[in-house]
Amino acid sequence: MRFIDAHLHTDMIEDVQLQKLVMMGMEAAVIPSPHMFVGTHDADTVLLLWERFLTMEATTAKTLGYEAFTSISVPFFGVNRADAEKCLERMPEFLANDRVVAMGEIGLDCGTEFEEWLFREHLRLAKEHDLPVILHTPIRLAPQGQTVTPRVFEIIKEEGYPVERCVFDHAGEETMEFRMSTGGMVGLSICWDKMPPEAAAHIVIDHPEWRDRLMINSELGGMGNDYFMVPRVQLAMKLFGLDKETIDQVCFQTPRDFFALPVA
Repeated sequence: MRFIDAHLHTDMIEDVQLQKLVMMGMEAAVIPSPHMFVGTHDADTVLLLWERFLTMEATTAKTLGYEAFTSISVPFFGVNRADAEKCLERMPEFLANDRVVAMGEIGLDCGTEFEEWLFREHLRLAKEHDLPVILHTPIRLAPQGQTVTPRVFEIIKEEGYPVERCVFDHAGEETMEFRMSTGGMVGLSICWDKMPPEAAAHIVIDHPEWRDRLMINSELGGMGNDYFMVPRVQLAMKLFGLDKETIDQVCFQTPRDFFALPVA
């Protein structure tokens, strides 16, 4: 079964694992900028990362057999405000590249003042450049999720950004109802610290009214030797009796259409 991974940090994955994903059906991926750096980094590090996405990652993807697109942003952990401002000033140069299909991942994790400032700056640029956004929100077991995730939505409304062009990523079962109530897209991140494949499959199966606003992604999969979380969700949906057309809708057609990816 074919799929598009709508949130996959390919720069953190070995090429051999990416090629295995292609053999399992991955036809394209969206590579977001990370929401955090380990340690402290300067503006040059961020710009170099964006450059890598648009050169090496895109070229390597073609070598391995899939199409790579990217979503750029300034990490909100590991970069200070002065360096963030330098990156934001340079960002329009990168947004002009046709491989940039979104802005992200942007949003809030702990809800600090710096996070909110940077989130608003990102939204204003995304609106100006007519780009959808990938939203980082607290993961399913994060204690701040119940309060910070609604704050993400409040800021989107305050900035006048169209919520239907947002993917509320890293969804957890406890916040699904709220996320769906926003009118935005919802990303089910099937990662080692996020949602298990079977839980995602049941959400798709039990809520047919949500299917046109759900996207399955892996972020980093299970790490180690198992990055294959999107295929695991596809298999679970198949074993639970879901038809192939619906599986294709959630795993391929919806991300393709939302990000306007030029893949058939």
